[in-house]
Amino acid sequence: FNNLPGPYRENNHRWEDYGLALSPLAATWAMKAFGVKSRSTTRRMLTANGMALGLTVGLTQMLKWSVSETRPDGSNDNSFPSMHASLAFMGATVLSREYGHISPWITIGGYSAATGTQLLRIRHNAHWMNDIFMGAGIGVVSTHLAYFLTDRIFGRDGIRRMTFSPSELAQLDAWNYHPSGFRLVSGTETNGRSLDIADFAELVDESLDLKDITLRSSASITSGFEAEWFLTDKVFLSAIGRYTLSQAKLQIPDPSTTAWGEQIHIYHGDIAAGWETPIVKGIRIGARTLWGVRYNEGVTFRRVAEDMQLGEPLLHIKPQLRPAGGAGIVIDMLQSHNQTVGFTIDYLHTFNTHFLPNRWVIASSWKAMF
Repeated sequence: FNNLPGPYRENNHRWEDYGLALSPLAATWAMKAFGVKSRSTTRRMLTANGMALGLTVGLTQMLKWSVSETRPDGSNDNSFPSMHASLAFMGATVLSREYGHISPWITIGGYSAATGTQLLRIRHNAHWMNDIFMGAGIGVVSTHLAYFLTDRIFGRDGIRRMTFSPSELAQLDAWNYHPSGFRLVSGTETNGRSLDIADFAELVDESLDLKDITLRSSASITSGFEAEWFLTDKVFLSAIGRYTLSQAKLQIPDPSTTAWGEQIHIYHGDIAAGWETPIVKGIRIGARTLWGVRYNEGVTFRRVAEDMQLGEPLLHIKPQLRPAGGAGIVIDMLQSHNQTVGFTIDYLHTFNTHFLPNRWVIASSWKAMF
């Protein structure tokens, strides 16, 4: 898959990617500068953040030198893992550790910026999917390790002691009864990576035969929001909106014909009903069924011209709006009186189509409780 041409881009805009990637860390120190009380004193924050930055950059760069993965645009061999994603998720984790106790929206805002960084790196054809997911993992793990080591160095000295008001204590207790909230999800959507396109594509170049062409797709990055309302202490309804971005390429047996890859944009809108219950203190697990619609934009694949520019159109994948349904599980772990982190795993089937009909969606989630 990686050896086939990626999406054509005349210019990959990357400087704004760094601005978004660094915004969570910049927001952390801006709040500190304006006197907003953080979890740690300035000395402790400097130690933890410096250690997190060193671990993140060091490990990411070491892997870049060791793996030498070529970027999708062929510009260099520094693709794996993504430094942008590493820095973005490091900053989002720092922001959550220092200021997430004030509001869950601070945590959601930080991880939204980090997820946006991942999407930009893929849209700008600068990374493969595995690059941005590994970068995210490095950023999160490095930051938590840095704070763990800082805690061992300083002990309890310099940590702001958290206090809870009576209403916040009541909300902690309500976690077991009505944990309604608003959830950010970010992860991957995958399955069915090699498809016979004769059932959903229109041929533009009549010299080709659709039966000989295979569509290859990568694992996708997906992100979205869920509004979740508990009708009882266990039964809930959710409204879900989600966007998926995938890289796709054509495998053509004729060696004289090569096509530029393209990006596929898919939009999901679902209503879910489910059941969730506490299993141990601070952890809830549940199951849900989802029903809604899926829309994929149309996309045209073009020939690679001799001068490596866009050539003539080869085929077109038609836009489709189709009903979809599925089922999955939800895991939530209480972080504070008004926020959780967790995972969602869903299996979805899109009806009346041969275009990526069956998909697994595996995502991390950050939930702000009402």
